[in-house]
Amino acid sequence: MSQNDLITRLSVKSHEHIFLHELENDFELSPKEAKGILESAKTIFNLEGASHPGNIRPGQIKEIVLAKDASAGKPLSQLKKVEVTLTLDAGEEDLDVLSKHGRVALREVRILRLVEEALDQGGILTQEDLSRILKVDVRTIKRDVAHLRKLGYLVHTRGQIKGIGRGKSHKVAIVELYLQRYTYTQISRRTRHSPFAIKRYLTTFARMINLTKRGISPQEIAFLLGISPHLTEEYLKLYQSYNLPQYQDRIEDISSLSSYVLQTSLKKGAIL
Repeated sequence: MSQNDLITRLSVKSHEHIFLHELENDFELSPKEAKGILESAKTIFNLEGASHPGNIRPGQIKEIVLAKDASAGKPLSQLKKVEVTLTLDAGEEDLDVLSKHGRVALREVRILRLVEEALDQGGILTQEDLSRILKVDVRTIKRDVAHLRKLGYLVHTRGQIKGIGRGKSHKVAIVELYLQRYTYTQISRRTRHSPFAIKRYLTTFARMINLTKRGISPQEIAFLLGISPHLTEEYLKLYQSYNLPQYQDRIEDISSLSSYVLQTSLKKGAIL
C-alpha cells in the first residue's frame, strides 16, 4: 500500500471526516465550504488552545510527567510529578503534514506540540518520554530535537529548560512569519505545519488583538480563548512589537480573520 493510500484510509476514520461528510451530504455544502466551517468551528470552540485535564478528545492521551519546577539531584521517585493531557494525533492536520512533508516532518511537528502542551500544564517531558510516546528510539528523538533547534526552535525537554527560559513557541514564530509578510505557502514549507493550523494560530492571535482593544485583561483573554496564560503573554508581546505603522496592513489582515469567524458564528447560531 502506498503512503497516499494509507493517508486516505486514515483520514476517513477521523472525526473531522465524519463532520465534513455530514456537511457535504446532509447539508449539500461543497467540500471547500465544509472545510471552512470545520476550521471556524475548531477556532470558535477553542480546539486549538491549551488542553484541559479531564477533557480528552480523540487523538489525545494522558501522561504522568515530571513537574517543570522539579529540582534536579534527587531520585526520580522523589521528584514532583503532574498529569498532563497531550495531543498525540491532531487528525487531518497531521495527515496534511504527512502527505506534504513526510514522516520525519510529522514527528518533529508532534515533538513541538507535545513539549509545549506539557509546559502549558506545568509538566516537562524528557527525551525518553518522547521516545516512548512517539514509539521511536531515543537516538531518533535526539536527532529530531537537534534539527529543530538548528531551525531556531527552543525545544524544552528535561535538562534543557533550566537557565534558558521558555523562549518563543512555534505558534508565535508562525504568526511572526506572517507579520513579516511571508505567505501561507511559504510558512507551511518553512515550518512544515499545515495551512489549517497556520490559519487557526492567526485567528487566535486576531481574537487576542480584538479582546485587548476592548480592555480585556490577559488572564480573561487566556480563559476566553482557551489558551495558556504563557501563550497569551507571548502573543501580547508580539502584538506590541509589531503594532507599528509599517506593519499595520498585516495587522489589519489578521484582524479580519477574527471578524470573519465572528460573522460566520453568528450566521450559524454558534455561541462564542
